Amino acid sequence: MSESNWLDSLSEKDRENLYINFWRYKNMSHEEIRNAIIGGLHFLTTTELVGLHGEISRVQIEHSHINEQENG
Repeated sequence: MSESNWLDSLSEKDRENLYINFWRYKNMSHEEIRNAIIGGLHFLTTTELVGLHGEISRVQIEHSHINEQENG
């Protein structure tokens, strides 16, 4: 799925959350973002953690495809 299709598939509320989160993390280092995520894991339910695992896998696959395209 292309990035534009992915963004188009978001609800208005999801788009708003994406925009808010972009600005929340914009000036943070990768380490700061990682620490914030790890700190929040303890507040999630098992079901939410499983869903998060799926999202992490999706992002890893996207990054892999982008790297393949960039590196030929």
